[in-house]
Amino acid sequence: MNKLQERMFEINTRKAEIRKNIETNKEKVDLDKYEKELRALNTELEDIQKRMKLADGITIEKPKENIEMKDNFTVDSKEYRSAFLKKLQGNRLNEVEQRAYSSVSDSAGAAIPTQTSDQLISKIKQVAPILNEITLLQVAGDVKFAVEDVRDNAARHTENATVNPAGDKLVSVSLGGYEYVKVISISKTVQTMAVDAFEGWLTRILSEDIARAIENDIINGTGTDQPKGVAYANTWDDTNSLTVASGSSLTYANVCNFVGLLPGGYDANAKFLMSKKTLYQDYIQLMDKSKNDLVIRNADGTFNVLGYPVLLSDSVTLHDAYLGDFTKIVANLSQNIAVESSVESGFRSNSIDFRGAAIFDSKPAIGEAFVKLTKAEA
Repeated sequence: MNKLQERMFEINTRKAEIRKNIETNKEKVDLDKYEKELRALNTELEDIQKRMKLADGITIEKPKENIEMKDNFTVDSKEYRSAFLKKLQGNRLNEVEQRAYSSVSDSAGAAIPTQTSDQLISKIKQVAPILNEITLLQVAGDVKFAVEDVRDNAARHTENATVNPAGDKLVSVSLGGYEYVKVISISKTVQTMAVDAFEGWLTRILSEDIARAIENDIINGTGTDQPKGVAYANTWDDTNSLTVASGSSLTYANVCNFVGLLPGGYDANAKFLMSKKTLYQDYIQLMDKSKNDLVIRNADGTFNVLGYPVLLSDSVTLHDAYLGDFTKIVANLSQNIAVESSVESGFRSNSIDFRGAAIFDSKPAIGEAFVKLTKAEA
């Protein structure tokens, strides 16, 4: 509180005292004296109010060079995050947010803020857990990546004999990029949402739909004008797959024989992949505690089949299952997910369009790291 405000407080306190004295001591007070004092107090109060009004109208601008030194905004800055999200909402930016947006977008375009990008990636991995299992890169543009194949064991050496190099080898995988785009239209009431709430809503909606499309291609992509999925990791035959004939039921022996198809070198990291429906219809029904522990449900709600962890995805064809080392699938999310907005198409409906776009590619680097079991439809 400054001196003018302190004096205003003192004047109002004294005026309250005078009023109380007048109202409670009608026959004993000197009314002329109080009237004279009140006039003086009111005059002083008006003078103070005038001074404060004049002072409030005076703005002092900081030297330009000081502002420039302070404006070191990046995609990590909270000011840029706020500006980016308010811009998407179609809301007005304050002076600091405008400088932050201009500073970052001038040098790198309207890049998605780091915190928003991290939220999107985190939520995509929650919706599509298989992204946590594969070898996922985040490298701009096309990429060539080497994956280690099964290594030979060390050999016993005879003294003075020539040592031959092991047969270990690296498998090279080249990845390009395919676009994944999601557009959602929402009422302009989104403009009234707080920045944090808007960010959470937007990242949840976009991440769910983009994640499901990416997950489907990691599993079912043909490799022609799209990523290559585990379903096309091999040309399936008797050496790497097992088919249960139409009309027959899956048996415990089928599952054991299927597991035996996977080369031992990939066993340590191996996991099952199937749909939840397949797990319950084909595998859990084989459970017989008196004979086997084929399926075990863990305390955290996950499952193991014959000791191998189970990954669940509705993108896997019903009655199909894969077993393999999913780290041998290499993928690249070659740019942060781009998020943009437009009001043009929603003019008549008073809505805003939001578009999320990702560039992604994936391939199984080593086909023999996967085997497949199919129970043919009756």
